[in-house]
Amino acid sequence: MKYNALAPVYDKVMRHVNYDDWVKLIKRINSKYFLNTKPRIFEIGGGTGTLAKKLIKSGYSYSGSDYSYSMCREALKKNLPFFCCDCRYLPITSKFDLVIFLYDGINYLQNLKDYSRLFEQVSMCLDRDGLFLFDITTETNSLRYFSDYVDYEDFGDCFYLRHSYYNKSDSKQYNDFTIFRKANNNNSEYNRYEEHHVQKVFSPRLIKKTINLSDFSILGIWDDYSFDEYSLESERIHFLLQKI
Repeated sequence: MKYNALAPVYDKVMRHVNYDDWVKLIKRINSKYFLNTKPRIFEIGGGTGTLAKKLIKSGYSYSGSDYSYSMCREALKKNLPFFCCDCRYLPITSKFDLVIFLYDGINYLQNLKDYSRLFEQVSMCLDRDGLFLFDITTETNSLRYFSDYVDYEDFGDCFYLRHSYYNKSDSKQYNDFTIFRKANNNNSEYNRYEEHHVQKVFSPRLIKKTINLSDFSILGIWDDYSFDEYSLESERIHFLLQKI
């Protein structure tokens, strides 16, 4: 999962995503838990920085990161404060009020030991009573929309084909991209790239078991972008943890 080919076209491919829903959720959390004092935010898996730009515009103090150097490079082109790192080994010495890991980036972790390691790392870069907000995509979402799904789009200078499929036996969501980009502004020649992305879908119950309750209290496990309790029908679930 390097995003080498996808990163330059990622904003085009994902332009349908409503990042404003996350901004609204963060603002609701801000109002409820920080009493409208703007928290210092650190984002894990920030991608090309689309959400970062919106949070900075909203007045938040922000730092971002991503595991993919190629994604970070795109964010840096937007003059965003980004660096490249593995979420399991965060090179952080500063303390933050709110750490976020959104758009099911956490689903790229392939085992529960990695979840435990992530929670340990996040705990170390949060101030006391600081919050960790992350989301997961669910099996319901995969079976409902991506069990065997093909889409494609032509942007003129590039086009892509994506095949998404879900393997229920190993609870993994596969997304295979074939990307064609024009070669050196040549109208007739394209370079072809392939990328294969695998996300592991764990149940909220299993993830909850990996949270060290001596480090965190669980403030909520919510359906979608609401403060409502999740259900078996939830397609996206948000966790909000508070450092003890």
